[in-house]
Amino acid sequence: MIEIFVKRPATTIIFIAIFMVMGLVSIGNLIIEPTPKIEFPIITIQTTYGGASPEEIETQVLKRVEDAVSEISQIKKISSEARDSYGVVIIEFLIEADVNIKSIEVKDKVEAIMNDFPSGADRPIIAKFDPLIKPIATLALMSDKHNLTELFEYADKKLKTRLSAINGVATVDVFGGRERQINVELDNNLMIQNYLSIEDVINSVSSKNLNVPGGSINRKDSKVSVRFVGEFESVEEIKNLSIVSREGRTIKLSSVGTVSDSYKDVDSIARFNGKDTVGIAVKKLSDGDAVKIVGTLKSDLEVIKKELPEGMKLEIAVDTTRVTVDNTVGTINSILLGVVLTIIILLVFLGDWRGAIIAAVVIPTSIISTFFIMDMSDFSINMMTLLAFGTCLGTLIANALIIIESIYKHLQMGKDPQLASIDGTKEVLLAIFASSGTNLVVFTPLAFMGGIVGQFMVQFGMTVVYATIFSIMASVTLTPMLCSILLKDPSRLKGPFPFIAKITDRVIAWITTQYKWFFDKMMDWPITATILSLAVFFTIVVPAGQLGSEFVPKSDRDEYTVTVVMPDGTPVEKTGEVVAKIDVLLKEYPEVTSTLSDIGYDGEEKARVTVSLTPAESREKSYDVLMAELLIDLAKIPEAEVTLSGGDSGSGGQGDITIDVTGRNFEEMAKASEKMKEIMANSGYFGSIESSYRIPKMEVQFNPDASKIIRQGLSNVQIGQVIRGLVNGNDDSVYKEEGEEYDINITLGDDFKKNVEDFDSFLIHGKDGLIPIASLGKVEFTEATSPLKRRDKKSIIQLNGYLAKSNTGTVMGELTKKFSELDLPESVEYAYTGNAENQAESSQELGKAFMLAVILTYMLLVAVLDSFVFPISIGSAILTSFLGSFALMFYTDQTVNIGSMMAMVMVVGLAVNNAILMIEYAQQKIAEGIEVREAIWLGAKEKLKPILMTSIAIIAGTLPQLFALDKIKSAMGAVIIGGMIGSIIFTYFLVPIVHYLVYKVKNLIAKFRNKEVIS
Repeated sequence: MIEIFVKRPATTIIFIAIFMVMGLVSIGNLIIEPTPKIEFPIITIQTTYGGASPEEIETQVLKRVEDAVSEISQIKKISSEARDSYGVVIIEFLIEADVNIKSIEVKDKVEAIMNDFPSGADRPIIAKFDPLIKPIATLALMSDKHNLTELFEYADKKLKTRLSAINGVATVDVFGGRERQINVELDNNLMIQNYLSIEDVINSVSSKNLNVPGGSINRKDSKVSVRFVGEFESVEEIKNLSIVSREGRTIKLSSVGTVSDSYKDVDSIARFNGKDTVGIAVKKLSDGDAVKIVGTLKSDLEVIKKELPEGMKLEIAVDTTRVTVDNTVGTINSILLGVVLTIIILLVFLGDWRGAIIAAVVIPTSIISTFFIMDMSDFSINMMTLLAFGTCLGTLIANALIIIESIYKHLQMGKDPQLASIDGTKEVLLAIFASSGTNLVVFTPLAFMGGIVGQFMVQFGMTVVYATIFSIMASVTLTPMLCSILLKDPSRLKGPFPFIAKITDRVIAWITTQYKWFFDKMMDWPITATILSLAVFFTIVVPAGQLGSEFVPKSDRDEYTVTVVMPDGTPVEKTGEVVAKIDVLLKEYPEVTSTLSDIGYDGEEKARVTVSLTPAESREKSYDVLMAELLIDLAKIPEAEVTLSGGDSGSGGQGDITIDVTGRNFEEMAKASEKMKEIMANSGYFGSIESSYRIPKMEVQFNPDASKIIRQGLSNVQIGQVIRGLVNGNDDSVYKEEGEEYDINITLGDDFKKNVEDFDSFLIHGKDGLIPIASLGKVEFTEATSPLKRRDKKSIIQLNGYLAKSNTGTVMGELTKKFSELDLPESVEYAYTGNAENQAESSQELGKAFMLAVILTYMLLVAVLDSFVFPISIGSAILTSFLGSFALMFYTDQTVNIGSMMAMVMVVGLAVNNAILMIEYAQQKIAEGIEVREAIWLGAKEKLKPILMTSIAIIAGTLPQLFALDKIKSAMGAVIIGGMIGSIIFTYFLVPIVHYLVYKVKNLIAKFRNKEVIS
């Protein structure tokens, strides 16, 4: 087969070009996204129950939903949260569950208990939930000439429609600003004078503001529609609306209150660089290409800016695709750098620029061809596939170098280029299949990992497999063909490169001479040498014991998120004042380029500030140093809980360390959680700590007297609606203008609902006339119930800690010791959840993949060497190489995380390659009749050059990852580079001894069996 490809170059070129062309076409089809597309099996059930306390939401809604849905199979966990007037249940199923089927099952279960819900509760909204869906870009609309109402109106009515039309955009959300509303604010004193209640005003507005179809009149040859038109045509008409009192008097609405074309109560504020603005968040469809969408958005923005009213400015405040693009460009640069370093290594070792050109052609063909299968597999260009290319670059380099070096050796024997290409390829063909085959058996198991982590790993593992397959294909077709055309007798080479290669050969010859002494001593004292090698290996416990652990390490993303949590009941304006202080503080840092504040994003007491930084390359201060300085300054704001998170941690409202406190008594849970929070705060590891337990806000409660209500001919519903209208307002009616609808909100003026005492003047019509609502029951000023969290049908208090230093594994270990010293009630328990659960799941699944990789690697080596025993000697290089990995991780301050664990699986495949080259060649010599010790020496001697060349090439190709700002990449780089260094050392100082001992044991067993046969 190799002869065909070597002797028919046109056929070979077309064979490879087919995959190249399809790969180039597929690149245009692949979308670029931060993470692989995953359909999370998560379903939410949201219920609104107006006026209900969190406690009522929990007992009357959430518990009933939890009991109903808990009968459904494949549930992983159920979590829920109760707030004022609102509750949500989140059901997470096992990853193998079909979320569409489960959605139907959940809907059926909830439908079955609908009659058990309180009458005031709205119909539950059941929806699938994807935690990865976030805005891909956020725009800021500002103006010095227009007020916030006009800005909101333009953003909501004009820009939202324009941006939604961009291909791939799913939703456009507008936040901040002021939403237009017709406000009717009643004067309570004038209402009493005119013997009116708010019910009279609401009924008058709703009965007047009507358009009613009246049917049609049949004419001889047509029909004419009849319509009653009574809707308000202007705000002035609303002011002049006549209200008829119970006494029959007619009063204009403007006589008992003010009517204004104004805006709704502000419950959210947006600021860009400290200036009030209107924020516009753009979200993409699940299969949309974020980079293309934002690219289109930027080009459209130039046109939109020209169409803006005079004085308005529109800017992109946050562009989340920048990190994705930088990551993609960084990986491409790493691959190019790897290819350049490979060329340099080839020139240094072989001294022929033609060989360098061959490697520069062969390696990219494997990568480009891989895009074709990725497209067929519905993969995308994302963090995991980019990591896969960076990871497998070493293998692609090694395959090309091994064949080129082998062909050079045959050229030195005096063979013509064509014969040398054929014989050189055949000599190492088995080694190529074996070393590349280890990649296949190591990474294929990643496709069978369970859990959410397994879904991320599928694209990583299979991309490496695809690239490896094309690498094998190119190595046995294109590489020998190009070598037969371009390479020539090394003795005829001229120039500086051959001279450098000769120096390299002399260095290798010197190393070989020095190693021969060690080799002879090892073979003379094999047991002692084995013990010494293993003793060196077991020093691994020193660096390994010092390494911390975490799920996803924090990486420099040129961005921080500041989260502000004020006491419950804090108005949005007060929260905004605190955020203004943070904006001023952040302006003092030259590294901060912009800030975008979303105040009231999850309740008026919460705010989120996205802080954009200058690129890391142009920053004097590192990410961690800047974060530590910011934490010190942010701690100076005493009236709020301020959290600073960055990198990949703290996403989704989850801290680096999350602790769930459970128990039978909520008060005991609250006291225990406060003690634990104090320990966390005093540990010195955390920048900030959040607790789901909040000091309850105060509220006015009206407890009705049933007998008095009945006597007045009223009902609880009537009284509740009147109280809601008086305090919050009634917006059932709308005002229409130019095809748009605006709420008409009817309520008391602010001056009449400032204090608790004002409740005494709230009036309602009863049998005795206009009476105070307070006379129908008891008014109390008391503590409200704070928001409640539940998990797996148990109440919890959740603590979220955001680390300022160290790592989750180390800190969790120390916290566990401190918590064990607490005198907690017997019923109170705690558990590490969130990232700790993800880390445990990923460790378990990667552990399974690691063991499966080792087993499959052994099986492959058995097949290659045709022996069940000899793979033991090659396998000895696997575990021992991890000494290098852990040592380099320790010296480069890495942690055991998702990236380093993936790289450890990779090392299983890479570490055996050097041993395969040596032992496979030794086995060839033993088959030729050479004595075992001498054959092993020949394997070590003859393969030193290709082993050094490929190992250095793999290290050089991985080197850019080690210095990457992305901590996952740098952790992978440390593991692979350290593993390769360890592999070189133990391949030469342990593998030969083990192989020699295996032969001795095999011969002893054979002699023993022969004696048994003779006897």
